Amino acid sequence: MPYRLDITQGDWPAEELGKGVEGLLAEAMVLTLATAGHDHGPHANLAFFAYDDDLVLYFVSERATRHSHHLAEQARAAATVFLPPPVFGEQLRGLQLTGRAGEAWGRQAEAALAAYQGRYPDFARDDEVRRQFLTGGGAAALYRFQVEELTAVDEPKFGRRHYLRAAVRR
Repeated sequence: MPYRLDITQGDWPAEELGKGVEGLLAEAMVLTLATAGHDHGPHANLAFFAYDDDLVLYFVSERATRHSHHLAEQARAAATVFLPPPVFGEQLRGLQLTGRAGEAWGRQAEAALAAYQGRYPDFARDDEVRRQFLTGGGAAALYRFQVEELTAVDEPKFGRRHYLRAAVRR
């Protein structure tokens, strides 16, 4: 993993936390992205996502959406990724993420497409669709979310109500 986690809350080995984070990302398929803009205030949306080994998450969205407009104004965002608990109030598993997000261009778009196709092999297999994503020519775009800080809860692994916070260093 090319990134390093600096634990800021909790007592857990950073390497083990990294494995836990990557395990949660591998099991979850949808993130909730939170953005805010000057005219429309806070907004949350759901998106399928992929990720790479540098803790960058990728998603696809229409440029006309509220969250896409927000990200064009300001690149700050927050996201959650979680797995449904088996029973109410028990065995919580998820991540709270903050960082910078925006449309992926150039090499970032290539990395986004590779990650997305690695997770969803049928995505953008058509040459014209692929070209539109890589050149920014379509109504939808590839976006990247670079995680800067995270809070992880994985009660089966880390213990009940044991929240771990970390800064992501690259």
